[in-house]
Amino acid sequence: MDLRFISKISLGILLLLVFFIPFFSAQNFSPATDEITHLPSGYSYWKTGEITLNPQHPPLVKLLASFPLLFMDLNFDENDRNLVGPIRSEWSFGSKFLFSNDVNLLLLWGRLPIMLLSVLLAFYIYKWASEMFSLKVGNPPNRRAGFLALFLYAFMPNIIAHTQFVTTDLALASFSFITFYYLWKFFRVNRKKYLLFSGLFLGLALGSKFSATVFLPVVALFIFIYSWRHSKEFNTRIRQLFNLALFMAIPAFIVIYLLYFMPADFGFYLKGLKTVYADWKPDFKFYLNGQFSQNGWWYYFLEAFLIKTPIPTLIAFIASVLFYKKLRINGLDKTFIFLPMIFFTLVAIIKAQNIGIRYLIPAFPFLILYAGGLADIIKIGWGSVKSKITTLAIMVLAGWLVFSSLAIYPDYLAYFNELVGGPKNGYKYLDDSNIEWGQDLKRMAKYQAKNQDTKIIYSWKDSNPAYYGINNFIIADSSGWWREPKGRYAVNIFLLIRMQLLSEQRNDPALNWLALYKPIDRVGYSFFIYEF
Repeated sequence: MDLRFISKISLGILLLLVFFIPFFSAQNFSPATDEITHLPSGYSYWKTGEITLNPQHPPLVKLLASFPLLFMDLNFDENDRNLVGPIRSEWSFGSKFLFSNDVNLLLLWGRLPIMLLSVLLAFYIYKWASEMFSLKVGNPPNRRAGFLALFLYAFMPNIIAHTQFVTTDLALASFSFITFYYLWKFFRVNRKKYLLFSGLFLGLALGSKFSATVFLPVVALFIFIYSWRHSKEFNTRIRQLFNLALFMAIPAFIVIYLLYFMPADFGFYLKGLKTVYADWKPDFKFYLNGQFSQNGWWYYFLEAFLIKTPIPTLIAFIASVLFYKKLRINGLDKTFIFLPMIFFTLVAIIKAQNIGIRYLIPAFPFLILYAGGLADIIKIGWGSVKSKITTLAIMVLAGWLVFSSLAIYPDYLAYFNELVGGPKNGYKYLDDSNIEWGQDLKRMAKYQAKNQDTKIIYSWKDSNPAYYGINNFIIADSSGWWREPKGRYAVNIFLLIRMQLLSEQRNDPALNWLALYKPIDRVGYSFFIYEF
């Protein structure tokens, strides 16, 4: 059979896995908390032509996710006071919009564009790795490097987890990665069309999430390097720098301007940028390793990366760094990989809120790309003893990665590796979108249907347990429900973790259920079940 045909089939299979694993996984989940605002806000943009709700995030992801909803006959109140009133509430509007319609249908179609963006990113990871490790322009693509990088991406739980929800991190990762791919192509073959493509995708990245602005100094530095290398006279360098910058900036601005529906105020993007964290509660405390902190920890994202990345993938990343001298790429190629990745990671460590590894997702594709170069170092075969050992080791690691990814299905959000004992111990280390995001009401309803006396205590206030038929619902308030529990209780993990903090603040040991009681069961990794 033709080798190229086999390569195409293999590529197709891996890309289908990239799509279908999160597609089927997502069917298990009710809205994650951020979806309650993102999807309805996007729909309101289409219907009203105004970007009003959720200004702390640019509109692109919300517009993409809500586009399929335009072809449905939905309940939408354009005069809702939460949408047009003097005091707007994106959460109240979002909850009312979702749960007054068929929320499962809305989520099915709303999540599809994010999954397709993941497929797009996966393809470009394969494409860039195949081209970068082919050594020279005109050489056949290095498909081995491409397939290794794509394989690592396809079975990355952190990627799968955030592919199945309407959130902004995956889109930012996709468009920013492709931005640098085309900028790299421009360096390699000196064709301005690639600079134009880079500018377009830069606009899409900026239209996905405001943290894309972190990449602007890196893009500017690359343009400066190009201008300096390709001109000798100072005036020529400055002129070329200005021209190339405009060649990228103009299409980027046009994309953003169109995404915001061509506003009259040209300061629209800066105004949106100022609203980031506008709804953040200043007294909120971050959580790590069983401890709470107002300011967070400098190593939060590094630890989250180490314990939420599969060990085989960590081994591949470490090996690619240790054997950097053997990777057949030049210094400029390595700069294109590491400069965006390191700069973004450093800014995330310094500035991002310590609530989820998802803030690091835009750095992952670059590390995966670099690890693809190991394909040229690994010598697989059954000739010598060394090659046999290498082959067996690769097979074990590959099988381990696939098993780790499939075994956690569909709970990718709660994935933790064996360094901390797996996902069952995840709540001891991290919380929020690292484990539970309010997304498990569908499975909780199925559990309660079999255990009808179960009392449900759930802290994500903007969701709607009753919509899924959940009854016996107790609001997570200060009524004292925790002091003398009787019967069976299901309590969401995020609340249980936060009850530890409340126990300290109120000097009430009865609040700390994680320390006092051992659960008899769980629903996914979102609810612990207690019997009294």
